[in-house]
Amino acid sequence: MNELERMNILRLSNAEANKITRDCMKAALVKLLNEKDLPQISVTEIVTAAGVSRPAFYRNYSSKEDLLEDVIASVKELLSKVVMLWRAAETPSEKLERMTQAFTEAGKNSVELGWLINIGHPLLTDEQVDSIIGDENLASAYMKTACISAIFSIIRRWIKGGKKEPPESMASLCCGIIAGIREGQA
Repeated sequence: MNELERMNILRLSNAEANKITRDCMKAALVKLLNEKDLPQISVTEIVTAAGVSRPAFYRNYSSKEDLLEDVIASVKELLSKVVMLWRAAETPSEKLERMTQAFTEAGKNSVELGWLINIGHPLLTDEQVDSIIGDENLASAYMKTACISAIFSIIRRWIKGGKKEPPESMASLCCGIIAGIREGQA
């Protein structure tokens, strides 16, 4: 392989480079938010912590509030996707595998989730829960709401407790609790 081919392999597309830049800024904002409130954080502090330029910030966001909304939207999208994957699983072993993925992802994003939990932000809105549940009869909708609430309450407590238990143990615990909720419906 010649030098030009090697360089092209290492070159990122604009979209990939912009995503990395945005991810760095989101991580920097969350880190700073764990130290002080948003009004006390400057754009300069964000770009310095992220290792990006000020123009890079304004190419991606109009304000630090816009960046914060992106952080919240990213976390909520991840959580919504995790629940949808879990619901799509059909066998108990698939559900356990999906729940383990959910706890693994929550662990990877625990700084962002922890910050949202600390400020009392709901991890999923009522609209997101409704979109996950779909058009169901009333009893089924309430049962699914209870299951989703149980999952997020357990994730919240696990993160606040410092993630001492492995994701696999938490997934097993969660699946058992959900099975109990479903048995109670019968």
